[in-house]
Amino acid sequence: MKILGIDPGTATTGFGVIETTPNGYLLLDYGLVSTDKKQAHGLRLDLIYKGISGVITKHSPEVVAIERLFFATNALTAIAVGQAIGVIKLAVHHAGLPIFDYAPMQVKMIITGSGKADKKEIKSTIKKIFKIREKRGQKAHFDNSADALAIAICHAKKTSAVARP
Repeated sequence: MKILGIDPGTATTGFGVIETTPNGYLLLDYGLVSTDKKQAHGLRLDLIYKGISGVITKHSPEVVAIERLFFATNALTAIAVGQAIGVIKLAVHHAGLPIFDYAPMQVKMIITGSGKADKKEIKSTIKKIFKIREKRGQKAHFDNSADALAIAICHAKKTSAVARP
């Protein structure tokens, strides 16, 4: 099964595309849809929509898994991220794909064994699973892609657990 994982955001939306195999997971692609905070909010949402639509067109995933908005200390940030999630879900809907959302704590538990794992632990685990070496100067942004890959793996593990007798 080919899975697109998405870590939603307005400045950076991380994505990761994996395929499940009998031997584990095959990494197909990962990256970011980035916007500039100086751009109008509507334009930023349009760029996120088009970016995710482009990833879907390029990779033809069978399913999409996205991180659920959990909590934000800043209500304006929560609203903006919620709007980004809305345009992402619209892109997925237009592609005719099923979408599943997972709480951050659930993803952390499945990936690291602890629902309280930090970003560094998620990133480290994802790098080990896929043998990824970060490019210099892009360390902060790999966090979003690593989260997206973790969400994709979370979905793969949840659906394989359901599929077992």
